[in-house]
Amino acid sequence: MAKHSFSVNFPGAAVDIIAKAKGAIEKAGGKFGGDEKKGDFSVPTPAGKVTGVYTITGQAFAVDITDKPMLVPGKMIEDQVRKFLEKT
Repeated sequence: MAKHSFSVNFPGAAVDIIAKAKGAIEKAGGKFGGDEKKGDFSVPTPAGKVTGVYTITGQAFAVDITDKPMLVPGKMIEDQVRKFLEKT
């Protein structure tokens, strides 16, 4: 069961949003696997590891956070992901 779910609409090709997400996660020392349809990721944070899965349908990047540090609100993770993915 997901601990927090959200979706981010994006312009352009799915491959571009995947490249953006993969680059950010790997730069932060995390792991990213998947393609233009679905995949998974994990990224370390000072409070503990965040893990999740994603699916892409049309122009929507849907994220399910499957595990996160108890003290980190899901909304905080969502806000950070949105901020990064919505940059042009």
